[in-house]
Amino acid sequence: MKSARAKHLILLLSGPFVIYAVLGGFLGSALARDTAYRYLSVFQDVVTLIMNNYVDPVQMGTVIEGGIRGMMDALDPDSAYLSPAEFAAFENPPEGITGIGVEVTKRYYLQVVGVLPGSAADKAGLQAGDLLKSVGGVNTREVSTIIGESLLRGEPGTRVDLEVIRGRQADPIAITVERSPGSSDPVAYKMLTGNIGYIRVVAFQAGSGERVARAIQSVKSSGATSLVVDARDSFGRMAGEGAQVAGLFVSGGVAAVLQNRSGESTDLTIEAGRVAFDGPMTLLVNRGTSGAAEILGSAIRHAKRGDLVGEQTAGRGGIQKAIPLKDGSGLVLSVSQYSTPGGETLLGTGLAPTVEVEGAPQGETGGGDPILEKAIEILSTEQAKAAA
Repeated sequence: MKSARAKHLILLLSGPFVIYAVLGGFLGSALARDTAYRYLSVFQDVVTLIMNNYVDPVQMGTVIEGGIRGMMDALDPDSAYLSPAEFAAFENPPEGITGIGVEVTKRYYLQVVGVLPGSAADKAGLQAGDLLKSVGGVNTREVSTIIGESLLRGEPGTRVDLEVIRGRQADPIAITVERSPGSSDPVAYKMLTGNIGYIRVVAFQAGSGERVARAIQSVKSSGATSLVVDARDSFGRMAGEGAQVAGLFVSGGVAAVLQNRSGESTDLTIEAGRVAFDGPMTLLVNRGTSGAAEILGSAIRHAKRGDLVGEQTAGRGGIQKAIPLKDGSGLVLSVSQYSTPGGETLLGTGLAPTVEVEGAPQGETGGGDPILEKAIEILSTEQAKAAA
């Protein structure tokens, strides 16, 4: 009996060793340190203590998997452990499925980063900043961002029930969303007071540079001599599109630097000769500004092209890699990260504004827009100085 239990223990402990072995190329230097071995020894001790002392019989496979998921939770929101079924679905997603038009991250529960205008989520009333307590009856506390995204997707026309925590409301709101691929243009524009143009970029997708360029021409033809670019709650992982949009305001240079664990780096450059607007500008940012929008912010701030007004950004400046494990499960792991040309890491940290302004509380209306108001004040002051 004891021999069988010993063999069982060895088998159960093999999971963590497999992970450490597979990740050796990325974490080899860390494993060489005594502290890493010490933590692995503690992990083994915990498993042994659970097996020999817990009051009820334990499904140790579940315990080990929970431990692995916990390790990934200690990293960034875009890194995750996936079971064999989850990893297979991630590598080969089903055809013909669609989402609801949101991007999510993980902040205790799943949190909505942004909502595409005209999407199913927009029509159902979801807002940036909403916490999704449950998706289709699944509590999202123990759900990774990747699995959360898969729960939101499904066949067009099917419905998904959400429990939504909004702002300071005490009780969750029940919202049902019918999945649909439809949405409107993620770039909107208008004129504000005093010859100030306004361009809102909700999502950075293929062709965002061209869309923003058309918006610039439209507001310029309406008399805009200053410009507010609003990248709050703006998402999209295509870093190159962030650099493309930056090229409409900055003539050449480096938007950000991509670096891996070994220190190898690649500059994300801005194509020269594409500037479409050279007047005074501000870029609005907040905690929902992520991915490609942070690349745009990095370029604008580094070139001192205009003020970044608002709050610290989301810090989703990483590149992920899918790594299969021997049992069919796998890891999605951030293996490289963007930093500003000045060396500030974006992954997990985000980008600091040059003019810090606390935004209106999520889910509350009627309190104005202090970030936009500050940007208008900055540009109006510059216009007055120029006129004088």
